[in-house]
Amino acid sequence: MLKMENVHTYYDNIHALKGINLTINKGEIVTLIGSNGAGKTTTLGTITGLLKPKEGKITYRDEEITCIQPGAIVKKGISLSPEGREVFP
Repeated sequence: MLKMENVHTYYDNIHALKGINLTINKGEIVTLIGSNGAGKTTTLGTITGLLKPKEGKITYRDEEITCIQPGAIVKKGISLSPEGREVFP
């Protein structure tokens, strides 16, 4: 259903995601656990299109979503609900 293949995402010169591979099948519930700086937020930002990977491919329901705009990704059913700090003024 959702698949990341060899995804590399950068913040300028900082190589934040280094070849992430992830497969989430229909009906699975997945959590990302790790310390600060482990890449959890970067992974979610890359899946939702807020960050663009320099390498790799992301597919959702067998359709590549790697290079489409965040709004189009939301229309496909993927969204991110932020933690709650400063979401609204």
